[in-house]
Order: sequence, then C-alpha cells, then structure tokens
Amino acid sequence: MTDLFRCGKCWKTFDSDKLRVLPGVRCPYCGYNILYMIRKPTIKAVKAI
Repeated sequence: MTDLFRCGKCWKTFDSDKLRVLPGVRCPYCGYNILYMIRKPTIKAVKAI
C-alpha cells in the first residue's frame, strides 16, 4: 500500500509512486518542496479508568 501526500502550495493529492518522478522531495505538479503526508484513518480504543 502506498502512502498519500498532499502539496502545500497546489493542494493536489498524489501517491509515493509519483514522488519518485523528480529528484528530491518535490510536488510532481508544481515543484513545491513542502509536502504533507495524509494519515490513514485509524480508530484507537482507550480503556476508561
């Protein structure tokens, strides 16, 4: 399963396969270098005290 990233400038979402297109860590659409990793939704069960 690939990780999802979102660009900090154009806000387009892409997976880690597209991240390998350019050298370094850059958005494949606009070339911006600040990316946010989208977390998968997880549910945590916490035991009540």
